[in-house]
Amino acid sequence: MKIKKERVLLFFLIFGVYSCKTNKSFLELNSNPILEKHLRVAVLPFNIIFSEDYKIISSGSRQGNWLEQQRVAGLDLQKEAFTILTKRAIKKQWGFTVQDFLTTNKILKKEDIRFSELGAMEKGKLARLLGVDAVLWGETSIEFEMRSFASRNGINTQVQLFDAESSIMIWKDEVFQQINNRMESPQDLATRSVVNLINSLPYKKSNNTY
Repeated sequence: MKIKKERVLLFFLIFGVYSCKTNKSFLELNSNPILEKHLRVAVLPFNIIFSEDYKIISSGSRQGNWLEQQRVAGLDLQKEAFTILTKRAIKKQWGFTVQDFLTTNKILKKEDIRFSELGAMEKGKLARLLGVDAVLWGETSIEFEMRSFASRNGINTQVQLFDAESSIMIWKDEVFQQINNRMESPQDLATRSVVNLINSLPYKKSNNTY
């Protein structure tokens, strides 16, 4: 998320210098046999949402193309998630490869699928179109309410894992992040959230790893 310095400063002044994280995890029962079949995984572009109050404090009287900014931010976080997942899969010897995010997006474009349509589409079908065994779907929202500074303000990120063959959601986890120090940006928080979520994926070391 490429936000100008003055917007980042305003973000810190409002949210303060502190951190909070909550997790809401889910894992499908008897999912290990399904996970073991995954040989190729893709990361979809993230769905990014800026709250209306956040738009106001970020732009003031200026009108911005928020839909485009959210789309670009979603692509940036997709790239981050791809990089993090690739490194994690190799380090932990999970036994699958991660499809390059550029390949994923080229296929989506070829199939005439807009990024704004991804949230409503069946993820198993998307996985099959992409030629992978599973997809990661992420959603991040910058939450802020001007009416109450004591309310839940920060960045919330959820990642879900869908199986291609069965189309079921195998796993999901959610994390909420606020500020640790004045040097952090919303992009830093979103990236740290993705690191935490990918680290909690339920994959295990593959017996076929050499």
